[in-house]
Amino acid sequence: MDGSEATASQATGAGSVGAQASPGAAAVEGQGAPPAWAGELADRLTDTVARVKARTTVKVVTALRAVVYGSVVLVAMVTAAILGTIGVVRIWDAYVPISPLGRRVWLGYVVVGGLFFLGGALVMSRRRASRHS
Repeated sequence: MDGSEATASQATGAGSVGAQASPGAAAVEGQGAPPAWAGELADRLTDTVARVKARTTVKVVTALRAVVYGSVVLVAMVTAAILGTIGVVRIWDAYVPISPLGRRVWLGYVVVGGLFFLGGALVMSRRRASRHS
């Protein structure tokens, strides 16, 4: 290649690999890059979806978790209270030295019932008065 052929080859891009233009490349070249507003619109849309999700879905999921976990804890506490009451009554029956067996059993029920009554009376005395009454 002499100097004139090298200059012509560089000017047209024929000498470089992959630099050959396809037919109609000049017409498509201006359409290859998206307009600047498309990126901004996509960002705004993404931000809006994230905000709506944060305001709705996240709050709903948090509330449902509280309901489910609260229900599980409530069932566990009621079960523990029932089993604890049964345990206290059985321990009373086994270890309190009252001679007739029948008297020991009903006295155990009276003592445990009295404890529950005193607990309920204490809770009722500390309640706040309702505005509507």
